[in-house]
Amino acid sequence: MNIFYDNTIFSIQRYGGVSRYFSEIIKRITEYDDVSVDVFKGLSILPYRFSKLNNVLLDYKLLRHKYDIYHPTYYSALVKKRKGIKTIVTVYDMIHELYSSKFKILDNGIDTKKKSILNADHVICISMTTKKDLMKIYNIKDERVSVTYLGVSLNNQEIASLIPFARNDMKKPYLLYVGRRSDYKNFKILLKAFNALNLKKDFDLVCFGGGMFSKDELIEFKKLQLEDSIKYTEGSDEVLYSYYKNAHIFIYPSLYEGFGFPVLEAMSNNCMVIASNGGSIPEIAGGAAMLFSPDNVDELSSSIQQAINDSHLREEYIKKGRGRAMLFSWDKTAMETYNVYGKVLNGEIRQ
Repeated sequence: MNIFYDNTIFSIQRYGGVSRYFSEIIKRITEYDDVSVDVFKGLSILPYRFSKLNNVLLDYKLLRHKYDIYHPTYYSALVKKRKGIKTIVTVYDMIHELYSSKFKILDNGIDTKKKSILNADHVICISMTTKKDLMKIYNIKDERVSVTYLGVSLNNQEIASLIPFARNDMKKPYLLYVGRRSDYKNFKILLKAFNALNLKKDFDLVCFGGGMFSKDELIEFKKLQLEDSIKYTEGSDEVLYSYYKNAHIFIYPSLYEGFGFPVLEAMSNNCMVIASNGGSIPEIAGGAAMLFSPDNVDELSSSIQQAINDSHLREEYIKKGRGRAMLFSWDKTAMETYNVYGKVLNGEIRQ
């Protein structure tokens, strides 16, 4: 089986969920005995530099070489029906389609995404929720879409070996939030709950990654008299995992996720998860997280208060979470992706 991957996502982001996904599966699929993998590196890894020339070179390679599978790493105008090559596209979420009002600017990327999906021979979704939303929005038949879940980037043994070397300077117990805070990520509801419960006496709220606090955020923190209780930090995966491991609770209030990496990351690190019931989060959490409605601050406040007051409840969710996270691995993701390739080539999956 000859498989071709392009460099699209790696020219957009060096680090991120999608680039991590392809790095993990390519690394593993390359090791399969009956597979030959070609990864197009392009002329530059800087965002969009030489993009037009790269597209010409990429198109030329697809025309001249005998590949069986083309799996673009992101949505692209080059995704089209090609003689002798089966094109597989991965869809990560339908956030822009479902929550367009939450985005200040919608570029033409959504049109490229739609064309990529409709032109692909087969589509992989990273959750059943994403698959159902995709089928409904674009009227795609069930047999054209497969689901392969993502993995957890570090297993418990790897995490345990790295944590002692990671730095965490927190002196006070803290609640943890990870990632971007704008738009559909719904960070404001967590801020409201933290303030309503008057937790600043006993807890800090740590925001890991997602960019430094904006001027508007700092003004809001000061208005609520929380400027000394809300901390920003960032760092490597090892540092992130140390924050998971030492957090009192991890809170994930997003309105919608196509998968939700942080939920499993927290669970892998023995951290209780309180998460919204938006999108695929209940599917991925599988009963191992305390869920709340993402538009109900009272529900979130009640969940946080319960988790703080009841150590037995926290331990119960930590135990469930640890077991749940163990069901997800990149080895499994790679094997299921490889199986989809084979079934498409053998005609076992309708296109």
